[in-house]
Amino acid sequence: MNAADTAQNTAASARSEGKALDRVRKLFAKAESVAGTPEAEVLLERAYALLAKYGVDEALARSGPDSAASEVTVHEYVLRGKYQPDQIGLIASLASAMYCKAVSSRRADGARIVYVVGVRRHVDRVVMLAGALIGIMLAGAARQRPGPGVSAVSHRKSFMTGFAFEVGRRLAAAEASAVTSSADAVGAGLVLCNDADRAESEMRRRFPHTVRGAKRRVGSSGLAAGRKMGGSVDLGQRRFDGARRQIGA
Repeated sequence: MNAADTAQNTAASARSEGKALDRVRKLFAKAESVAGTPEAEVLLERAYALLAKYGVDEALARSGPDSAASEVTVHEYVLRGKYQPDQIGLIASLASAMYCKAVSSRRADGARIVYVVGVRRHVDRVVMLAGALIGIMLAGAARQRPGPGVSAVSHRKSFMTGFAFEVGRRLAAAEASAVTSSADAVGAGLVLCNDADRAESEMRRRFPHTVRGAKRRVGSSGLAAGRKMGGSVDLGQRRFDGARRQIGA
């Protein structure tokens, strides 16, 4: 094969990969527009299948030319019902692991709002995961049976604290692993650090009077059970013959 043939093959390969990346980006964008629905899961599976086929890093695919995916945005997540502070704790744990910030406030009707601030592609992931995991956490807490001398409410709050901590720890570890194994670890790491900095700046701009909430005190009776469930819940991190499904980037 001469130099001309090699150049042609290289150019053809680049065009093929470019088309694949474009398809992946469009699939991600469409999935994020219908996040939390069965259609979103189908679209994501197609996107991850292409990533696995072409060996493309997801962080780089998501940080493509689509400006909407990389814009900084704020999502209002309204919480109602019982255990609102514990739901806030879970969302904050997800946000921290995925380069976002979470700020909460109380409405006049008693409902609480969590403002998730960050780059859109990360915020959409936080919202999608929160929609699934809050229900799982609350259902798991409701099944808890505390030991003698421990109130059910205290035990359940302890359980949910453990659950939120472990889910956040797993996601953060997955993010770090994905960056390390990336084809461009330095580049991906810089992109994500910049995303986190932009989230911090936007939070301070939008909510200049935000103060850190008082540290919550919970018992320890349900922590282990909560961490165990948080460690086993399916976060959708692996698909397609062991290919990594990166949650946050």
